[in-house]
Amino acid sequence: MKIKILMITWLLFICGGISMVFSYPADAGEDIVRMDTSAFDRLRRPAAVFDHDSHNEAAQIDDCAVCHHAWENGKLVPDESREDTPCSESHGLIVGVQNPMPLANAFHAQC
Repeated sequence: MKIKILMITWLLFICGGISMVFSYPADAGEDIVRMDTSAFDRLRRPAAVFDHDSHNEAAQIDDCAVCHHAWENGKLVPDESREDTPCSESHGLIVGVQNPMPLANAFHAQC
């Protein structure tokens, strides 16, 4: 009896996973973003994966520079964004005078 219950549970789990894969919109993959975590030696959790447009809509973000901001000489450059620049280029791993917002905090606080 226990084996039967285990088999049914396993079958439902597999079927549920398959149905989730096939129910996802076909065009959704275009806007799926995976945070670039290559600067970290070791991760505590997997990298964040999200639908870019849905995320921005839910957060009511219209300006790309909110997340993809540009800084020069320690000052925010208004109306400039850096979509093609990795966050790790501006944010180091450890907090300091030249790095007031470390990379992990930038991911968690900004995004």
